[in-house]
Amino acid sequence: MKQLHSYGDERTIAFCAFCGGKTGTRDHCPSRVFLDEPYPENLPVVPACSACNSSFSADEEYLACLVSCVIAGSTDPDTLPREKTRRILNAKPLLRTRIEQARSVSDSDGATIFKPEHERIVAVIAKLAQGHALYELHESCPHTPDEINFMPLSLMSKAQREAFEHAEASSIWPEVGSRAIQRLVEGTDLTVDGWIVVQPERYRFYASVSSGVDVRIVIQEYLACHVRWEY
Repeated sequence: MKQLHSYGDERTIAFCAFCGGKTGTRDHCPSRVFLDEPYPENLPVVPACSACNSSFSADEEYLACLVSCVIAGSTDPDTLPREKTRRILNAKPLLRTRIEQARSVSDSDGATIFKPEHERIVAVIAKLAQGHALYELHESCPHTPDEINFMPLSLMSKAQREAFEHAEASSIWPEVGSRAIQRLVEGTDLTVDGWIVVQPERYRFYASVSSGVDVRIVIQEYLACHVRWEY
């Protein structure tokens, strides 16, 4: 990603991106657990308090590993194509056991089914969206989103996929000086539909403002996430 400096009001970034409290550290957004080495240059970082910076790590590892296991249909590290996931599950057998306990096989068609821990996934998706909103749009969103949804891309209907991938263009421009407005003017890092690809096949996101803050995320080209804060 191109290194862009935000020229928005500095008071907006004087507080934790996630709780709005006093800051003191910085957190990558997206978290590196969702990316592979070598990491892309100029990964976004946002201000965070120490508590928030450390409180999401376990849930982020859980989600990253869960997605890899669901794609492979197995929790056996040797069957997983992603090296980082293999390393984490080999090093943390309790995490592998927890994901394995959520795995079952359908009696009707023999399909492998995972029952995810919904609250953990929601917490991570909201956190990622808060980071993107602050970093890209210069919008602080420390409160609970008005809308948060996630589902596999493969389970979307054609109409749902079209609406998710090709969001309707907003008549409202992002804040003057924000990274989002710079990208719009320069076309920097943006796909035709306005997505920012942090790492191909691993992580991409879309952030915009209309009647609220709208953030969309795709993890491992499998899990589609949509978060929105109304004004």
